[in-house]
Amino acid sequence: MIKSLIIAITSITALMMGWLIVQLLWKKTFREYISDEDVLADRRSCKNCGCTEACENKRELLKSE
Repeated sequence: MIKSLIIAITSITALMMGWLIVQLLWKKTFREYISDEDVLADRRSCKNCGCTEACENKRELLKSE
């Protein structure tokens, strides 16, 4: 019982730390295009134009806000 509890708490903590690392790395990579505290929140507004770098569509959206 205690072993299961420790495994559950450790697993949840590890997942949260992993997500924090993803957020920090994403924020570092796309610093100039992020306007929200949740750095991945703005990615859902991508217009899927197929570009592989900082998108002009995204820059226009940020300028209009």
